[in-house]
Amino acid sequence: MSKPTRTDVRAVDPVLTNMLVGYMNEPARFVADRAAPGIPVNSSAGTFFVFDQKYWMLDDAKERAWGGDFPEGGFGMSTDTYKTEQWATSHSIPDETRADNQAPMELEQAGIMRLAQIQALRKERLFAAAYMATGVWGTDATGGSTSTKWSTYATSDPVGDIRTAKRTISQSIAQFPNVLIMGEIVFDKLINHPDLIDRIKYTARATVATMEQALAAVMGVDEVLVGAAIYNTANEGQTGSYSPIVDDDALLLYRPTSPGIFVPAAGYTFHWAPGGGLGGVMPIYYNDDKHADVIQSKAQYVHKVVATGAGYFFSDYVD
Repeated sequence: MSKPTRTDVRAVDPVLTNMLVGYMNEPARFVADRAAPGIPVNSSAGTFFVFDQKYWMLDDAKERAWGGDFPEGGFGMSTDTYKTEQWATSHSIPDETRADNQAPMELEQAGIMRLAQIQALRKERLFAAAYMATGVWGTDATGGSTSTKWSTYATSDPVGDIRTAKRTISQSIAQFPNVLIMGEIVFDKLINHPDLIDRIKYTARATVATMEQALAAVMGVDEVLVGAAIYNTANEGQTGSYSPIVDDDALLLYRPTSPGIFVPAAGYTFHWAPGGGLGGVMPIYYNDDKHADVIQSKAQYVHKVVATGAGYFFSDYVD
C-alpha cells in the first residue's frame, strides 16, 4: 500500500512571517545632508547678500594725528541667487495587491521606505553632480600622473597633498577647512597606505576611534565623510547594474558648525516647502479611478556652492 508523499499532503510551502529580504543603502552611506548644511527658505527662488571679501581682508588703517580727521574705509556688497527644484515620486497599492499580499510587512511601510530611498538617492546624486566635479571649486587636482595617485603607495603623499589643499583654502577664505569627503574606494586605499598606517598608530584617537575618525585626526580635519551609497544605473526593467554615486574622488572643504548671518561656507542646501520644514512629506490618499491607495513624496531644494575658494577637489585620485 503506497503512502502519501510530501507533495501529496503539502501543495504549497508556508510563507515565513519572521523574515523578508530587502536592500537599502544605510543612512550612513549618504553624505549630502552632512556635507552641505540645510537652510529652510520661504520662497522657491530668491537672492542672498554676499560681503565682498577683499574689503574685509584689507588693512586700511592709517596713522592719525591727534585732533585730526579719522581715515575712512568701507566695504562692498554683491548678491547671489538660488533656485530650488522639486523632485517627486509616488507608489500605488491596488486593492487586489493588498488583498493578495502574503509578505510579512505592511505594504504602506514598504512603499514609504522605497520612496524615502529614492529621494535620498536623488539628493545624493544631485549633490555629487554639484560638488564632486571639476570646474566647481577654486582648485582642481587631477590624478593624471600615476605617481601622484594615492593608490600608488611608493610615491604618493596623501598627507602632504591634503596639507597643501588646507593651506590653499585657508589662504583663500581665512578659514581652516574642516571636512574631507571621499568615495569608498578612496577611503579603502587611504587606510591601507603605508604612510597613513604609520601615522595613525601614533594618534591618540586611533586606539578607540573608527577608521574615519582616525583618518580625520591624521589629516587634521573635524570629519571624514565616506560617500558609499550605490544606485542602479540600468534602465527600468533591465538587469540591475550598480555603481557608487561618489567614486574615485575626494573633496576638502570648509563647513560651518551651523548656518547663520555672516557665516561663510563652501555651500548650502536651500530647502523650500510650503508651510515650512524641509519637505519629504508623504501623504496617502485613495484613488477611486485606480482602486488603489497612493503614497506621494516630494522635496524641493538645491545644492548651492556659495564660496568656490572654500573647496579643493581631488579628481580621479585612486586606481
